[in-house]
Amino acid sequence: MKRYMQKLHLPFLLISSLSIAQVGIGTSSPISKLDVNGEVVLRGSLRVGGTDTTKGKAGEKDQVLVSQGVGNSPTWKYVNVPFMENGQYKLINTYVADNSTGIRTLTAADGVALSNIGDAYTTTWAKIAGLKTSMEIQSTENKITYQLQAGIEANTPTGTAVGEVKFLCGIFKNDKLVALRPDKITTIDEATPIQYIYTLNYTEENVTKGTHIIEVACRRIEGAGHTFAIGTNTTGSTNSNGFALKSFLKIDLAELVTFKTEKK
Repeated sequence: MKRYMQKLHLPFLLISSLSIAQVGIGTSSPISKLDVNGEVVLRGSLRVGGTDTTKGKAGEKDQVLVSQGVGNSPTWKYVNVPFMENGQYKLINTYVADNSTGIRTLTAADGVALSNIGDAYTTTWAKIAGLKTSMEIQSTENKITYQLQAGIEANTPTGTAVGEVKFLCGIFKNDKLVALRPDKITTIDEATPIQYIYTLNYTEENVTKGTHIIEVACRRIEGAGHTFAIGTNTTGSTNSNGFALKSFLKIDLAELVTFKTEKK
């Protein structure tokens, strides 16, 4: 070891030879086989996983060094997701559901113009059963974006004046209303079904951790004299079908990225 040190000519290279030789650069008390107190300039490849006879791997372009745990050599790997900054939101999961059965049971208008966030689900609403989704949240700092799309069809029977059907669709979390939007569809001719696309987009923040059940439900406000369907065609309609008017629910779950300092 002494002869080796003379060849290096490093005035700050200190050797502690207790039971195992330890080399310190910029420190007189190295705590590892090589302990560098200061900046390191690397002008060539960084190779890992070497042995007495091999240099180890220098990695490929765009790979990053990933720890394999204490006592194991790190390894080079490709990163499949972008790096995130502290304080940014990262997309954790996306839930998608679709349904072509829809709702045909809203034959009566309830005459209630308003609903409020936080209202409990009641049987005046009809659920689109196929859109029911179980969502798992791991962090309390989150953003949940709901996107709902459904085809709407209305028809005015022969002998009935054309008019409009007012309705309301909402998203329920654990049977509590968290998002809603009213809309209407207006018929033009008797016995001629008309179609329309309904959409609802809403973002909810900081939902509690745990498993949540997300469901979609709608109710008819006005326009009881017309046949009406959501997410499918009206009974007897031949110029549309459930596939063309099916409903879709997409839920994006994003959580806040925070970096914690490891406690020693």
